[in-house]
Amino acid sequence: MDKYGSRWKPVLARIAADIKNYYIGIVFFAVYSVVVRTIFHAFCPFLIAFGFPCAGCGMTRAIWYILTGSFRRGMNLNPAAPLWILFLVYFFWERYIIGRNKKRVRWCLAVACVVTFFIYIYRMLHDFPGSPPLVYYRNNLVVRILRQIQVHSPGVN
Repeated sequence: MDKYGSRWKPVLARIAADIKNYYIGIVFFAVYSVVVRTIFHAFCPFLIAFGFPCAGCGMTRAIWYILTGSFRRGMNLNPAAPLWILFLVYFFWERYIIGRNKKRVRWCLAVACVVTFFIYIYRMLHDFPGSPPLVYYRNNLVVRILRQIQVHSPGVN
């Protein structure tokens, strides 16, 4: 093996170990994604259940747009996306390249979550309802259940 291949061997081994250790979660996530997108045409469990977007709604698209050069479009979807890009780079560096699990990574995750939550609260108070992902999903589960209860309740007009 050449000198570059041997350098990447531990990195690939750590990635393979994580895939092996977390394959049940990966499979569950993939099945969940296919099922809910097919049934509800949405991914977020909070949106599906209650009709309101969660703090992470639009995050994947926002990160994609930012990484492909559409910074403004990504920021419109979820302004916390650059913070998550930085966190993910730091996480992958620490976990796979360096090969260590530091408490600092967990603290960075906590900070990213808290900042994302505060951005979400601000946007819900000032921008909701607005453009996607800050929209209300009218066909949510709570509304469906309440409709069924109304239809099947005796004596209700």
